[in-house]
Amino acid sequence: MFFKRALLVLALFLASCTSYQAADYNQAQEAVEKKHYLIAVNFLDHAIKRAPQTNLGIKAAREAARISLYETKDYKKAIEYYRHLVLYSKEPSERIQAQKDVATIYFDHLQSYQEAIIEFSKLLQMPHMDFDLAKYKLSIARAHYYLNNFFQAESEINEILRLKIDDQMRFNTLLLQGNILVAQKNYLRAAEIFRNVIQAYPETAKKENVALTLAVCYEESQDYPSAIKMLEQLRGQYTPVEYIDLRIKRLKERQKNQPGAKRIHK
Repeated sequence: MFFKRALLVLALFLASCTSYQAADYNQAQEAVEKKHYLIAVNFLDHAIKRAPQTNLGIKAAREAARISLYETKDYKKAIEYYRHLVLYSKEPSERIQAQKDVATIYFDHLQSYQEAIIEFSKLLQMPHMDFDLAKYKLSIARAHYYLNNFFQAESEINEILRLKIDDQMRFNTLLLQGNILVAQKNYLRAAEIFRNVIQAYPETAKKENVALTLAVCYEESQDYPSAIKMLEQLRGQYTPVEYIDLRIKRLKERQKNQPGAKRIHK
């Protein structure tokens, strides 16, 4: 008898929770329609806490994450809701996407690169294809680069280049590798990478102004003839052209002052 009463009480309690949860969710939707986003998130938060693992609780977290990310720009709250989806969503693809969102928010919106590394690393433990693996590793490499952890960044890059990746991914990876070498003042090796990138991917390299970066490598290595030649080739491609002319003029003056400058481009 006692057991039956306990079950009845539990059933009534669950029904009550479900009813209140639905009411919170509906009020949140009404607030969204009026663009009262902070009020909507408050109601959604209540709905989630009433029953986190129910379908409606997961749906509320999904909506709260969207509003927090795109409407209120409350990125820390958005992370909180996406973490909820990682834990409780019944769809593997949604759990993976939510983890991506957490990592991306830390990287793009909060510029919290150490946290981004941790969150992208979690994605490496989930099912993925080589292309996805490369994307996560490239984000990790960039985060290390921004933190001046150049050895770790290069380690990730070397792993990416061993994967089956498309031309755009390979270009992005090599470009980052070159930038890391520039940051380390290893202009000789950076110049070699940028030359290879320009040769292999001329159109993409042109859009990303890789030739201008190569000219900087030549200049920093005191290879003024190569730097001037590269800039002269850019005169018809880069705007404003006055900037290129000014750079060329300055380099020619420096070349006169250092006639014995070494060349790194044969």
